[in-house]
Amino acid sequence: MKRPQWRRHAAKLMIPLCLGFGLALTSHGNAAEDPGKFPSKPITLIINFAPGSVTDLTGRKLADLAGKVLGQPIVAENKLGGAGVMGLASVAKAAPDGYTLGTVTYSQTVIVPHLRSVPYDVKKDFSWIMDYLEMGQTFCVLGDARWKTFKEFIEEARRKPGALTYATNGPRSGQHIVMEQIALAENVKLSHVPTAGGTEVVTQLLGGHVDAALAGAVGVHIRSGKVRPLAVAGQKRLEMIPNVPTFRELGYQIECPLWMGLLGPSGLDPLVLRKIHDAFKKAFDDPSFKELLTSLVMTPDYHDPESFRNLVMTDFAAQKRILDRLGFTKTQ
Repeated sequence: MKRPQWRRHAAKLMIPLCLGFGLALTSHGNAAEDPGKFPSKPITLIINFAPGSVTDLTGRKLADLAGKVLGQPIVAENKLGGAGVMGLASVAKAAPDGYTLGTVTYSQTVIVPHLRSVPYDVKKDFSWIMDYLEMGQTFCVLGDARWKTFKEFIEEARRKPGALTYATNGPRSGQHIVMEQIALAENVKLSHVPTAGGTEVVTQLLGGHVDAALAGAVGVHIRSGKVRPLAVAGQKRLEMIPNVPTFRELGYQIECPLWMGLLGPSGLDPLVLRKIHDAFKKAFDDPSFKELLTSLVMTPDYHDPESFRNLVMTDFAAQKRILDRLGFTKTQ
């Protein structure tokens, strides 16, 4: 027996209505959280370097302090690989809800993308939260070395092309690029000895395997007298060695971005970004964080989201020019 005409029409109408209702439920279930209620659960901070590194120590300290401000824990998670690149890739792919953030240094954003392909677009894939320190890098020799000034070191390098060696934390690293700029400016040949990281740089220097090193983790050795600092790569002198000049003060017009900061995936709601920034800014201003930076021989340095983004974009363009000049870029 056939159904009445009106029942057949009603059945046809019910199909799209049911589908629409189901979609509405699905949409409601996946709806973004009200920014005013953020955060309602723990936040993950992806730290893109190993436990015990400067990135790890400072990132964890900021996370602990900022979590107390936000009223939700910020859980640090180390994600290694690709000299910091894999951690950033995880942030870039995360949902833009504020619950996945990451640490970042200049290397993965303004240097590495010019050297090889990376799984993110620096200009499009991130929300910039703030930077919080400048990584003091010191050009050092052993405490009993014959060089008392950087000028003396360069003068010997000029007399003996390629004879003097220096270590950095890797090929095409920020430290390596700084030294190549100086060698180019002085028209001297220095022999670069790349290592697997900052700890090995110091080991190479203390063991007498290299003549010099450009490194960050040398504060304790400077205090003990085992190491003699000759120059500083950075915008200003380091507080613990105020008598040691910067490379700029010595007349070298070099570009050496050495910042470290925090970011999130692109598309963060402005209110959520502001809440995150404000919490981390309070953490940055906490005396205990400043004490940590002093112990690590790092310099506090702060830019808000907009000025941090401008800094990154400026350094991105500048490093491209420098790497082109040095013949390091991936297109060469």
